[in-house]
Amino acid sequence: MTITTKLSEYFCKMTYDTMPENVREKAKENLIDNLGAAIPGVLEPDVAGVIKEFKKYDTQNDCVIWGTKERASMQVAAMLNGISGHAVEMDDFHPQGKCHLGTVVIPAIVPLGERLGISGKKLIEAVVAGYESGIRIAIGAGTASHRLRGWHATATCGAFGAAMGCAKVMDLDVKRTVWAMGLAGTQAGGLWAFMQDGAGNKKLHGGHPAMSGINSALLANGGMSGPSFILEADDGGFYKATSDAYNLDAVTEGLGENFVVMRVGRKPYACCRSMHLSIEGTLNLVAEHGLKPEEIEKIDVYTYEIGVIQCGMFPKPQNVFEAKFSIPYGIAVALLDGAAGTKQFEESRINDPKIQDICSKISVHVEDKYTKEYPKNWGCEMRVRTKDGRELQTLVWNGKGGPENPLNRDDLALKYASLCDGILPEAKIKAAVDAIYNIEKMKDIRELTELLVP
Repeated sequence: MTITTKLSEYFCKMTYDTMPENVREKAKENLIDNLGAAIPGVLEPDVAGVIKEFKKYDTQNDCVIWGTKERASMQVAAMLNGISGHAVEMDDFHPQGKCHLGTVVIPAIVPLGERLGISGKKLIEAVVAGYESGIRIAIGAGTASHRLRGWHATATCGAFGAAMGCAKVMDLDVKRTVWAMGLAGTQAGGLWAFMQDGAGNKKLHGGHPAMSGINSALLANGGMSGPSFILEADDGGFYKATSDAYNLDAVTEGLGENFVVMRVGRKPYACCRSMHLSIEGTLNLVAEHGLKPEEIEKIDVYTYEIGVIQCGMFPKPQNVFEAKFSIPYGIAVALLDGAAGTKQFEESRINDPKIQDICSKISVHVEDKYTKEYPKNWGCEMRVRTKDGRELQTLVWNGKGGPENPLNRDDLALKYASLCDGILPEAKIKAAVDAIYNIEKMKDIRELTELLVP
C-alpha cells in the first residue's frame, strides 16, 4: 500500500464526529488566524494589482475575494486569497514541517466549499485533512534538507494538503483521492530564489498550490489518474527529487492518534518566523533591564543555520521584503517601537536613520548547538554590550505563538480584529469570529464568506 493510499484511506473515513474535540477547536482557530492574515494582504500594491488584472478576464462571481467586494471563479479566488494570505507574513506555521499550511489549504477549501455550499462540519473535516496531510509530508521531506536544496515547503508540500482538503470537500472516494494527491504532487513547486533579489513571488507560494489543490480534485473526479507512488517512486518521486534526508515512515507515523495539526503556531509579529525569537529576546531585554536604543554599542545574535540563511543576509534592509527577512531590522523596530506589527513593516518606516543606525550595530551568527536542535526546537541567543560596559544576555527557545506558548482565544480575536481593522466593519469582524467558533451549526459556509466582504 502506498503512502498516499494510507493517507487517503484514513481521511476519507474521518468525520467531524470521529475527530477529537481539541482537534476540531484547533481547526477553528486555524480558520480565524488565516482569514485574518489574508484580509490586510489585499491592500499590498502588487496583490491589489494582481486582483485587478485577473478580474479583467475572470467574470465569474461564485466566490468572494476576501477583504474586497470582488468575486471570481473558485480557482481564481483560491489563488488570489492564497496570495493575499501570504502577503503580510501573519499566517500560521508549523515548526517541524517549516511550512505555512493555512495560506494554502484554507484558500483552497473555502472557495470550493463556497461554490458547493458545504456545511461548517464538512469545512472542519477538510481543514484537518488538509493540514494533517500537508504537514506530515513536509516533515517526511526532511525539513532542513528540503529547504537547503532551495524548496519552499509551503508551496511544495502545501499542494498535497490543498488536494487532500479539496478531495474531502468533494467527498471523493479513496481511489480518486489518491489520484488527486498524485496530480497535486506533479504540479508541486516553489523555490527560494526570491531571496536573491526580493521578488514578490513568495506570495504566489500560497496561491498557486491552493489553485492546484482544487484543480487536482476536479481532474481526479473527472477520471484523470495520478501516480499513487508520487512520494516514494525512485524515478520522479517527490521525496527523491527534493530532499537528501527524507523519511517515508514519518508521513503516516501515529496517523489518527498523534494529530500534527495540534502543533501549528501563530505569528505575533509580521515577518519571517525565524526573526521572532530575536524580536522576543529584545522585548525581554527591554522589560528586564530597561534597555534603550541609545545605550547599545553592539549586539550579537546566535541562532540556527537556516535562520541565518533566511534572515541574516539583509543587515541594513532597503525595502519591505528585505525588512521582513532581516533579524537586525526586527531587533531595531522592537527597540524603538516596542512592536513588530504590520505598521513596522511599511515602506515609510524602512529608511528611518535611527533604524539603520541600530542595524549597523548588529551581527548575526550561526551557532551549531541551535542548528543541531532545529527544527525540533528553534533557539536564539542574544548578547548585548552597552556603552557603559554592561553585558546583557537572553536566550529564547521556540517563542511566543508556538505550540509551547500558544495564543489563546482572546489573543486570536484581538489579532483578527487588528488585522481587519479599517477594511471590514467592526460588526462583521466580531460576527466572523463568533461564527467560526460555532461553525458546526452552520448549514452553508456562504454565511461565513459574506462576513469577509467590506
